[in-house]
Amino acid sequence: MGTVLIADDDMTARLLLEETLTQAGLQVLLAADGEEALNLIDELHPDLVLLDVDMPGKDGFQICEAIRQRELIWGGQIPIIMVTGMDDMESVTRAYDSGATDFISKPVNLPSLGHRVRYMLRASDNLHSLGKLEAQTRAMLSAIPDAMLRVSRAGLILDYMKGKSGTDLLNSEECPGRSLSEVMEREVADPVLDQIESTLASGQILTNECVITRDGSTHSYETRSVAVGTDEVLILLRDITERKYAEQRIRDLAYCDSLTGLPNRQGFLERVDSELHNTKRGNRGLAVLFMDLDGFKRINDTLGHSVGDHLLQAVAERLKSVLRPRDLVARDTMEVDEANIARLGGDEFTVLLSDIARPEDAVKVAHRIKEEFMRPFMVDSHEINVTTSIGISLFPEDGTDALALLKTADTAMYHSKDLGRNNCQLYSASLTTRMTQRMTIENSLRKALERDEFVLFYQPQIEAGNSDVVGMEALIRWNHPERGLVTPGDFISIAEETGLIVPIGAWVLRAACRQAALWLRESHQPLRVAVNLSSLQFREAGFVALVQSVLEETGLPGDLLEFELTESLLMDHSDQAIAKLVKCREMGIHLSIDDFGTGYSSMSYLKSFPIEMIKIDQSFVRGLPDDRNHAAITMAIIAMAHSLKMSVIAEGVETIAQAELLKSYGCQTMQGYYYARPMPVEKATEFILKSRSTPKAQLRVVPSR
Repeated sequence: MGTVLIADDDMTARLLLEETLTQAGLQVLLAADGEEALNLIDELHPDLVLLDVDMPGKDGFQICEAIRQRELIWGGQIPIIMVTGMDDMESVTRAYDSGATDFISKPVNLPSLGHRVRYMLRASDNLHSLGKLEAQTRAMLSAIPDAMLRVSRAGLILDYMKGKSGTDLLNSEECPGRSLSEVMEREVADPVLDQIESTLASGQILTNECVITRDGSTHSYETRSVAVGTDEVLILLRDITERKYAEQRIRDLAYCDSLTGLPNRQGFLERVDSELHNTKRGNRGLAVLFMDLDGFKRINDTLGHSVGDHLLQAVAERLKSVLRPRDLVARDTMEVDEANIARLGGDEFTVLLSDIARPEDAVKVAHRIKEEFMRPFMVDSHEINVTTSIGISLFPEDGTDALALLKTADTAMYHSKDLGRNNCQLYSASLTTRMTQRMTIENSLRKALERDEFVLFYQPQIEAGNSDVVGMEALIRWNHPERGLVTPGDFISIAEETGLIVPIGAWVLRAACRQAALWLRESHQPLRVAVNLSSLQFREAGFVALVQSVLEETGLPGDLLEFELTESLLMDHSDQAIAKLVKCREMGIHLSIDDFGTGYSSMSYLKSFPIEMIKIDQSFVRGLPDDRNHAAITMAIIAMAHSLKMSVIAEGVETIAQAELLKSYGCQTMQGYYYARPMPVEKATEFILKSRSTPKAQLRVVPSR
């Protein structure tokens, strides 16, 4: 159904045409001249116009031109059929030039007119729909960021559009009519030509990726191809540079350590799995080295985390240098790259060695690393000496997958630390048993405080001049429900590593002060109690407040409490550490250095901290009186302490000869098995009471083991 405007000055012709078209099911509008026709067109917009050429005023050609002018404003186009009595070619040409869609010669063939008009309307509708579709397609194509190529099977570019992104990837002016090989690098063009052939053969939409360099700029592209007919392909070129960068960034975050740039734990495990696949196929050897820096926490705590981070970066660089193939005397045929070195986190590094012939090869590499670490690191004007403990696991003896090899190497590393650090050890099955026992101790240790399983033993400190008991050192023991009495050597290091030493240390402080206050109340004579202080406990923000609280709670005067400090604790020369020790001295607490002479060679802390006493380590006393070197060192320590107005206590005194020699050197206080072993509180109380009622010359009580 459509509306047709009939414009003809002949009324008879108008009526005949109207009747014919009405019977054909069309609506009809009538105009007697051109002006009336234009008015009806402006008002009603008919779907088709039958326009007589010969009319008074403006003829049909002029009216046709006027209609086409109006359409420039309206948009769209009305089909116009010119009805002319002139059958010459000039009139026909003029009709088309005026904008006519078709023409009919008079006399009009009325029976066929309805069919012709309906066909023209259908064609107009189709053209209108096609126009809308083309407009939509143009809008869609103009919005697509992808560059588009229409390419023949042979690779000839038939059409090219650069895309919304605006990057004229292949030069839109020169591209059409040229082959892909002319506008792309050969290594890019060849895969695209293969993709075209595969697309035409399969009829499927295929994708691929390529890298195109243009004007010095390199971009990654995705090529998506679809067949257009039997010999042409439409290719969309999408710039995926940002996506590839994002994917790489995500991979870096997932598989790389951000501080050193080395692979992280996940990246290392994947590399090990890949090497294991090759190793199993080629029947080759493989080793994993697990490294941990010795004393790294001390560096972080004393020099700060920034220096610690820079040290880790320096360690990574040195590892890269050490593990270059030309530097490895044991691995002439093996290649090591950065992917074989990883940082698992903290101060833990791993190295993967492939193609090793013997376990000795891995050990040689480990020793090579150890030797290189003997050279100091220069970090932010600090000269830092740091060693490394290394554990080694071998495939297939110590594990058949990446996780197993890493775990066994880790176990071997802990064994290396237990043997004194700066060491390397191969894994053995017995280490797993030992680590299992260690974990069992750790789990039990966490419950020991809750179950009140700790007890304090006390060892007397004797005045050399008159044999008076001047103090008691509080020594912790663990009354384990299954293992019985456990000495500190079996659990203190684990407590330090897990941080449990902090609550345990607080318990020791409170229990020792409570007992010392009880002795004071019962005997009315002052007796100092010495407590070993952990560096972790000392660094706690609330340490000073804890000490004040314990002294107030127990009623013990501060001058009856002594803190035995390790030399590693005193390496922290920060204002905060000094302020804490000054606060302790202000409370009257005495400060001594435990195991003096076995720690750091620098003794600047002797003048930096308010230290009053030095405890000579028992390793020096044990060699007396026969070892001349130990005798000379001991004498020098005592002389130095006296020159600094410090008192000296000797640990580990076991014979009268040692006691007499130390006394002759000027040592004021002694402690050891010669006088008494560490004893529970009941025995210690008996010892104190007996010492005050026994002649001094007879004071030597050694409780049974």
